[in-house]
Amino acid sequence: MKNLFYKEGSYEEFINSYKDINNIDLLDSVKNQVSSILDEIKVSKDNALIAFSKKYDNYDCTSINELIYSKEDFKKAFDSCDPKIVSALEYLKQRILKFHSEIPISNWKVNDDAFNTYGQINRPIKRVGLYAPGGTAVYPSSILMTSVLASLAGVEEVMLAFPPSDIEITNLMLATAHIGGVTEAIGIGGAQSIGAMAYGTESIKKVDKIFGPGNQYVAEAKRQVYGLVGIDSLTGPSEVMIIADKSANPEFIAADLLAQAEHGANSACHLIVIEKGVKEYVLESLEIQLKNTIRSAMARESLSKYSYLIEVQDIKDAEKICNLIHPEHLQIAIENINDINLENFSAGAIFAGTTNSAVFGDYCAGPSHVIPTNGASRFSSQVSLRDFYVTSSFSKIAENFDSDELDKVIDNSIEIAELEGLYAHAEALRLRKNKLSSN
Repeated sequence: MKNLFYKEGSYEEFINSYKDINNIDLLDSVKNQVSSILDEIKVSKDNALIAFSKKYDNYDCTSINELIYSKEDFKKAFDSCDPKIVSALEYLKQRILKFHSEIPISNWKVNDDAFNTYGQINRPIKRVGLYAPGGTAVYPSSILMTSVLASLAGVEEVMLAFPPSDIEITNLMLATAHIGGVTEAIGIGGAQSIGAMAYGTESIKKVDKIFGPGNQYVAEAKRQVYGLVGIDSLTGPSEVMIIADKSANPEFIAADLLAQAEHGANSACHLIVIEKGVKEYVLESLEIQLKNTIRSAMARESLSKYSYLIEVQDIKDAEKICNLIHPEHLQIAIENINDINLENFSAGAIFAGTTNSAVFGDYCAGPSHVIPTNGASRFSSQVSLRDFYVTSSFSKIAENFDSDELDKVIDNSIEIAELEGLYAHAEALRLRKNKLSSN
């Protein structure tokens, strides 16, 4: 880990150093390759997906039907799944439901002096696409983090895409799809799956919005199709920031750093220590645990290249650093946690208390683990139930309705329309004023 002693006045120096290692521009080669894949899907559709499956996923098939799964396939996989696995996934589902059921989503209307009523209408998105990454790990949890919310919102059609794999992993993903309420799935990964969901093919119906994390190719594909379809966010490598004082358990902190580092060699795992002596214990424990973790090579690269150990004088300095980086996950492992105002910290998800951990959030805490990265939490939020709805405002004027307040709405609107040079707008309003005056 790169060691830095943070003091008042060093903000600019710190943030520039951080940007140097973490805000690397996406390679043009990735952008161009993704663009080429998407263009090919537009033209060749199913045939392009078959070719890309062989080229990028090493999955040789002759028909698109080999890549498409139905509810019947989900149920068959579910029935053959280990009951212990089913139990764990069902528990995760219930925790997600418990948290998100508390989020208020409701239509409303009120009486108004100018209109009879006005308000808002919330409607579930009709068709969504979910991406579950593969590669160095398998993520059935990511399926539930999005599909359960889609089902809770009342989304009618839920498509899942995941990279093809061996029969055991495929069945696990299909069983999870059954638990999450997915309606159809494709065994297609990478940018090509995003293109299939965004554009549609002869066999795959296009979606309205795409959710789920993925690698740089998936993220770039989501970026390029945004506007044609909605997306949740552009997620990058995993991030965690841990603020610790002498009350923190060094073994816990070391384990939590490793937990994020094993997501990928470019994960960012920052430790902020408030008091002297804390870092030595954590680093000692970290080295011991590194020797015993299966993905140690990947974790070491993450910790050495993309992670900081930052020494500060107090929690206020830690807060300032947090609000410079806006991390994906923030752990605050300090004494008197109830005295800390969590509203002062900008992060995608916050885990407070010496026993708490971002790993809880990865699984059974309840909130979605699809969270903005690379500083995006300053303007974006983790996926929630609200993301599966679209909202329309409405106003209603009954026949022969008239009021002094409606006259004011019309008169002031005419004034602003003419100020903007939009005289047809003004005339449309003036016609209504004349009609109301004649009643």
